[in-house]
Amino acid sequence: MKIAPRQIASFLAKPPDKISAILLHGSDSGLRSSRSQQLAAIYSDDLDDVFSVTRISGASLGGEPGKIADAAAEIPMFGTRLVLVKANGTELLEACKLLLAKPVHGAMVIIDASDTTTKHAVVKLFETSDIAAAIGCYPDSDGDIRQLAQTIFQQDNVSVDRDGLALISARLGSDHNATRAELEKLVLLAGPGGTLTVETISAALGDSAVLAVDDVADAVANGHVPALSKALRKAWLEEANCVMIIRGCQTYFNQLGMLGYVVLAGQSPQTAVRGLRPPVHFKLQDAFIRHLKNWQPQRCMDMVNRLQDIEINLKSKTIDDRTLTSQSLLGLCLRAQR
Repeated sequence: MKIAPRQIASFLAKPPDKISAILLHGSDSGLRSSRSQQLAAIYSDDLDDVFSVTRISGASLGGEPGKIADAAAEIPMFGTRLVLVKANGTELLEACKLLLAKPVHGAMVIIDASDTTTKHAVVKLFETSDIAAAIGCYPDSDGDIRQLAQTIFQQDNVSVDRDGLALISARLGSDHNATRAELEKLVLLAGPGGTLTVETISAALGDSAVLAVDDVADAVANGHVPALSKALRKAWLEEANCVMIIRGCQTYFNQLGMLGYVVLAGQSPQTAVRGLRPPVHFKLQDAFIRHLKNWQPQRCMDMVNRLQDIEINLKSKTIDDRTLTSQSLLGLCLRAQR
């Protein structure tokens, strides 16, 4: 069974009784982990109970493909037998074929599958099974981030305006758990009943990883290949997720395109950049003014469309994330030189 994005929330709250195995796949490891914990809590009050809960790693499946099925078939001392698995798609395939070959009663298997996309055979196996389900776990969209932020802020009556939410969605989203941690940090910063301003949010989230991503976008806009190579190395040293890098570039060229229309309407580049909302980091203001000379709005929108295609490719990748990201950005960088 394939769980569509709109069905995920209701599924996580109460999986159908006929489902005995759930595969969490996709590039957001934090979201996979969060959903795995949420599901596990439905079937066990104590995840450290070795008599009812079995944990299996991918490394242990090499010579024992029947290990998951055997664990699921064990009779628990109390309640439901819960099997928690963490492995990559290649390690899982044969073991999951054995697991789904026949129904397992009184057990639930929850699998956190890394390095696994929608095209992987193990995902197809779960999507086409009547007794199993596959859930994609990919970086949050802007709408997901805003909704999560509002939910967390409402718990402590923290208020934030539209510009603040826009800045949050632009800065966060590469990893669900990291996003939640940053939002909870903002709540502590504001205090119960407090208010978050754009300036406060910018200062709190203006970390080195974000600035490294901005350097990537600046290098692409300049068409400067050595600078792009250096900026990518810096971004990866700061543990910037590849989707975060691509989305950061999308935001950069979106903003550059909007500024272009404002300048065409008669404003000076300096005034347009200062009036941008949410406001950009002061280190970027000169870069935006410089790029406005060479980047017309339609050209910026074309770049955004190409970056969106790269993000889609990352979510259905057949090669390493960093390889795909660097090769794709190199192509855009070379195109910018024309």
